[in-house]
Amino acid sequence: MIGGRTLVQVLGIYAAGSWLVLQVVDVLVDNMGLPDWVFPFAVVLLLIGLPIILTTAVVQKRLSGGTAGADAGPESDGSTELSDEPAAGVTTAGSAAGATSEIRRLFTWRNALLGGGLAFVMLATVTGGFMYMRNSGVGPVGSLVAKGVLEERAPLILTEFESREPGLAATATEALRIDLSQSDVVKVVEPAVIGRVLDRMEIELEGPLDEETAREIAIREGWPAVIVGEINEAGGRYVLSARLVDAQNGSELLALRETASNESEIVPAVDELSARFRERVGESYGSLRASVPLEQVTTGSLDALRLYSQALEADDSGDDDRAIALLEEAVERDTAFAMAWRKLGVLLSNRNVEGGRALEAEKKAFAHRDRLTTRERYLTEGTYYNDVVKDRGRAINAYENLLDLNPDDAWALNNLGVLAGAQGDHARALELYQRSFAADPSNVLALGNQSVMLKKLGRTEEARAVLEEALRITPEAPDMLNRLANLEMGEGNFERAAALYDSVAALGSGSGYWNWIAQEGGVLLADARGRISEGERERAQASRFLVEQGWGGTYLWRASWSAWTRLLAARDPEGAARILDEALDRYPPETIPDGEAPLLNLAMISAALGRMEVAEAFLERHSTADAAFAGNGWDVTLEKVARAQVAEQAGDVAAALELYESLERSNCPECGPFYKGFLLEAEGDRAGAIAAWELYVSQGWHIRHILDAMGLGTVLESLGRMHEAEGDPEKAAIYYAQFVELWADADPELQPRVKAAQARLEEIVRERG
Repeated sequence: MIGGRTLVQVLGIYAAGSWLVLQVVDVLVDNMGLPDWVFPFAVVLLLIGLPIILTTAVVQKRLSGGTAGADAGPESDGSTELSDEPAAGVTTAGSAAGATSEIRRLFTWRNALLGGGLAFVMLATVTGGFMYMRNSGVGPVGSLVAKGVLEERAPLILTEFESREPGLAATATEALRIDLSQSDVVKVVEPAVIGRVLDRMEIELEGPLDEETAREIAIREGWPAVIVGEINEAGGRYVLSARLVDAQNGSELLALRETASNESEIVPAVDELSARFRERVGESYGSLRASVPLEQVTTGSLDALRLYSQALEADDSGDDDRAIALLEEAVERDTAFAMAWRKLGVLLSNRNVEGGRALEAEKKAFAHRDRLTTRERYLTEGTYYNDVVKDRGRAINAYENLLDLNPDDAWALNNLGVLAGAQGDHARALELYQRSFAADPSNVLALGNQSVMLKKLGRTEEARAVLEEALRITPEAPDMLNRLANLEMGEGNFERAAALYDSVAALGSGSGYWNWIAQEGGVLLADARGRISEGERERAQASRFLVEQGWGGTYLWRASWSAWTRLLAARDPEGAARILDEALDRYPPETIPDGEAPLLNLAMISAALGRMEVAEAFLERHSTADAAFAGNGWDVTLEKVARAQVAEQAGDVAAALELYESLERSNCPECGPFYKGFLLEAEGDRAGAIAAWELYVSQGWHIRHILDAMGLGTVLESLGRMHEAEGDPEKAAIYYAQFVELWADADPELQPRVKAAQARLEEIVRERG
């Protein structure tokens, strides 16, 4: 009972009760998706109730200073009749007593509690009515989806903000696009999809996408509306407006406005504009609250956000050199710009040439992940756990957590596909890549990754088809052209591959990186055809770029390929040792930081050359290194090959074979039969070597273009010789013929091997008639 309590006690009880009520309201707001104004409404009601409670406590004490009276009812005996006029003979004191009695009748604990209950019934009624009207499309609070004006997830085109400052317009547009991408109700059409429609319209935009063109695109594609933004400056303040325009008739479906006091307030203003836009369209309040405010997603520096926006545009156009430079400048402006650090780490990691810098960027993104949205944070954690700490289980958990929030998140699906592929589950990886592309049809990377899995599954024609589709979406993407060139080389279509590598060079004419990649493609073609000296000269020329960039780790990586080619294709271990030693003298591995030193590649070739202590030292350093040179599962594959080479040199053939066979479910299933064939040939097991190598040459593996450059000629030559020794001249003739054709223009020092094979082929033909 409250009656009889002191004023302080009553105040304490009310405060405790208010706290409990607000906790309940807060839980209901979060779990039931109620509007944000419900909580402050409850606070106002409790504040209004506070003076009522305090007045009731005072009134219920005797005014004369006596003890507290009853909680309810008048202090008189109840026999006095009430009248509108005072009765004759009633004194002033009697009138005062009557007034006091009325006050006591009004301010009772029963009335106070009843009034509080009615107030919260009113809150529930108002809230329920509001939610009913919003979800049913009734009145001005009804959402556009509920009114039937828009369908949920209907595609909307976002035009670029109009402004006298193009950089500011690009920044605001990208900020709005990022925030709207978090929506469960709004679906903004990707720029790449719009680009394909423009191609069909035979229109080449000379500037930003305007409202008229956007409406025409929407009409062609059956999309309902376009979002038009504008930034106007007045008196040092910025007014941001966003309109949702019906594509068919140009009528205004929704118009919103926000004000920014200065440039630094543009991003928060865009965030507020986006939140109101999503609310009016029909997104649940719970979903809106789940989205981290945009300024936390990006940066408080408008200059940094401008640079970030420009970097995204450069990356979309395939100019990753410029994208990296812009991101580096962005993180200089804001060293805690988590999203920019993450993007920089991804771009550097994809190149696989500056692993140390990529790791540092990914670490910094992880350190500032509280600035990211839930989605971006999970992506950042997945990248960090996979690349930096090499905990792929936690990486998988991060991506799966993101898919729990949004089962159609394209990047989570893509990255899970990478991890599945690394574990050798190529069918699962392909399924994830296909889902990623279905969720975001502008995501050509998912198509490129599909091609990898299709190749590993032996579905070469499908792999070629998806790469060609990727090039239809982004015709000037050197990465997709290079993937197609590698595929054609692995299929033995050398002239087609050479033309594609030339196209990569042409597209990357402004990029030293892509010029170098194209040159390396030419090196692989030369090596595969036995023109090894030519390949070494071309690689030396291409490596000048690596020296200029200071990419010592990549220099050693490419040199190890050259050494392998000398060892396996030319059967020249002395030449291989010379190539390796020259590279190690130029870039001592101890001077290359973790993440950039190709420790496993160096361990592989060192072991193959019989340098066991050196190989073991590289493996030991790898085990304690901050990260591997090649991530996403390649480090696991390369380590197995390196340890198999060590076991082979130590005479432990069984251990080496077990490691090679375990590669069947890895990023490089072709590595197993390729290296296994050389081991079994050296052991005199012709049948085993034939089985391994015939499996190798019969499959259109993903990286056959690399392994073919290192030893396809020798494999074909050996298969011919071993089949002849096994008494199967018909098969021997097939492989001799393939070898002779492949090495028709081989180096002069290799021609005796070609002539010997030609002679055996001619003799078999004569003998068999």
